[in-house]
Amino acid sequence: MDSESLGSSESADAAETDEDFRVLFTTHPTPMWVYDPQTLQFLIINQAAIELYGYDREQFRQLTVLDIRPPAERDRMLDAIREKSDLDRPQRWQHLKADGEIIDVLTYGRQVRFRGREAVLAIVQDRTEVNQAYKQVHHTRSLLDNLVSNLPLGVFVKDMEDDGRYVLFNEAAGEISGRTPAEVLGRTTSAIFPKREAIRLNRQDQVAMRRSEVLSLEQKIVRPDGETRIIRSIKRRIPASDGSRPRYLIGLSEDVTEKREILSRIEHVAMHDALTGLANRAYFTSHVGKLLKEEHEAEPFALLYIDVDHFKQVNDSMGHPAGDLLLREVAARLRELISPDDFIARIDGDEFALVFMGGDTSEISIFAEKLMATFARPFRLGDNEEHVCCSIGIALAPKHGDEVDLLLRNADLALHAAKGDGRSTFRFYEHSMRLAAEKRHIMTLELRQALAEGQFELYYQPIFTLADDSISGFEALIRWHHPQRGMVSPAEFIPVAEETGLIAGIGQWVLREACKTAARWPKSVKISVNLSPAQFGQPGLLDSVVTALEEADLEPHRLELEITESIFLSNSRQNIQLLYGLRELGVRIAMDDFGTGYSSLSYLRSFPFDKIKIDRSFVSGIEVDTRNLAIIQAVAVLGAAFNITTTAEGVETAQQLHRLKNEQFGEVQGYLTGRPMPAGKVAAFISEKGKVFLTARD
Repeated sequence: MDSESLGSSESADAAETDEDFRVLFTTHPTPMWVYDPQTLQFLIINQAAIELYGYDREQFRQLTVLDIRPPAERDRMLDAIREKSDLDRPQRWQHLKADGEIIDVLTYGRQVRFRGREAVLAIVQDRTEVNQAYKQVHHTRSLLDNLVSNLPLGVFVKDMEDDGRYVLFNEAAGEISGRTPAEVLGRTTSAIFPKREAIRLNRQDQVAMRRSEVLSLEQKIVRPDGETRIIRSIKRRIPASDGSRPRYLIGLSEDVTEKREILSRIEHVAMHDALTGLANRAYFTSHVGKLLKEEHEAEPFALLYIDVDHFKQVNDSMGHPAGDLLLREVAARLRELISPDDFIARIDGDEFALVFMGGDTSEISIFAEKLMATFARPFRLGDNEEHVCCSIGIALAPKHGDEVDLLLRNADLALHAAKGDGRSTFRFYEHSMRLAAEKRHIMTLELRQALAEGQFELYYQPIFTLADDSISGFEALIRWHHPQRGMVSPAEFIPVAEETGLIAGIGQWVLREACKTAARWPKSVKISVNLSPAQFGQPGLLDSVVTALEEADLEPHRLELEITESIFLSNSRQNIQLLYGLRELGVRIAMDDFGTGYSSLSYLRSFPFDKIKIDRSFVSGIEVDTRNLAIIQAVAVLGAAFNITTTAEGVETAQQLHRLKNEQFGEVQGYLTGRPMPAGKVAAFISEKGKVFLTARD
């Protein structure tokens, strides 16, 4: 082949090669271009690059390779072109797209000849999304690392295939355990903790690795500085992503020492009486319940309810601080009396409860007597000494109840019985007490119904003035006509009414009814109404009296209110103020059952009574009993000295009437001079009073 033919062949081959390159270059999915390293202009650019950067071909012809770079990258690009440092190896760059977006790319440059001159082929890979993903992973990992490092909870991870070696141990875990991460990481439990503690921790780890659920623990640890802390931990194995046997154990720990101390204090406050420091009702009930649940292993025990007799009198007369001091002193004496197996609590107010373990009835009785004997010594209350006693109700477990509520109720019933026996004694529970309680409950319901349905009626017993044999008034006496049981004695239902608070409603009805009836009598005739001590504890008594007088249009001086000295035993100052309030209305005040209490004479100094009524027990037998006669004479002299009307109750014989008149007693009342009668018979009795009275005298 001649030289001309050879040259033509080489040109044809080159042209074919250029065409093949152009086709491959243009259609390749990877962004590519060729640029002139002298002018930096793009010589050719493929479709993939146009789509990536957003410039059309005409725009690319007007640009240089510097124009697609942010300003910060241009000097570096010039250096790379000059030094050819970006050739034959990949380089990371930032490029600028037509819309201004900066993208991360990886470029590979190669020196080529293009159209007969030296050029550079650049192949571009868009790394923006990949770099963002790397950044996100890095950010997430950094976030997790920071989160674990700064968690207030201790976090640790152990490699259980490497003897439980710690591979993660954050700062909080170090603060909790008293060991720094540097001391722990890479070491095993046995190399860090004392032998006994290490054995315990390793056993827990093994249990946690066998379980699929969380293992929760709370335990005390001794830190290297010797301080004991309460640590709450949870441990769980980390499932392997490929389903193989778990290798790692993760744990979270928290120091709960302060929390437990606070909870302990809260529980103590919740379960103890703030005044005495004894267990309270809730704690006592819980303790008794636990004793009863021990079933066959349970030891018999006695439950004692203790009530401080006349505590209210101390509280009212000396003030609440003295009352509180008395309760603390009582608690202290009870503590001294019990054994470690016994349990004592303050139930409410002046009531205490005690569990006495073991013993038969005789031993329990001896203990109850010792308990009452502890009250024999006076209690020192500041500068004063006070004598109080106690009443005790006893229920035996499980004989008197194998459930908490039943046992407590039966002990309370026994206490109620002890109080009913005059206090300062103890009573064991008996079934009859339950029957009596049920009877009281039924009567309570029936009393409510009686008040609502008008089953009550007032009878009136005349009171005569001995000086002129005239009727001075009538005493209103309540009667209950029960629809099934007939007439029920006031002695039977009044105590129940007082105990349940129904006396307030019944007392208001009695006041209104008595005043309404008396308003129809001659103006010289008074009406006497008994006030229960329980009524003085009810608010609005003064208003009730005012309302009764106004509704009946009765002059206040015609109403005589009879009280007993027991109202002075509690709230004496308040009750005396109430008496003065009644007196200011113009109402007369009489002391009933005079001489049967403890301090009647002192009460005469406390309040200017209008009348004193001597109890029927002193009238009975005055014909032959010189002692009763002497008392009658003393009361008559006392009444004259204080300018108080004296009235004798229970006059049943002419001899008694004659003796009372000789002793210049003021008034008499009894079956001899007139039995209680319905309101409808009073008018007739008043009109024939002279005849009736004279007959009685004869």
